[in-house]
Amino acid sequence: MKQALNLTFNDLDYNFQVIKFPTVSSSCIEVQVLLNHVTRTLVKSTATWRLKGNDNTDDQELIEAIGQLIDQRYRLS
Repeated sequence: MKQALNLTFNDLDYNFQVIKFPTVSSSCIEVQVLLNHVTRTLVKSTATWRLKGNDNTDDQELIEAIGQLIDQRYRLS
């Protein structure tokens, strides 16, 4: 799929690619993105987005912004 998206967050430009179309189930939404040359899986199981299997909240605001952009692009919410 590799849909390229751009995001400006905290005055920095981020380019990332959606490499696997969002999977929507009754309990969560899951999407794979390529961000900073690293494949990451974003999960939305409640009202917020987070990285799958990662409790590190250093980039939580960025992950949330990317998730919201994906929500809007694919009309997931």
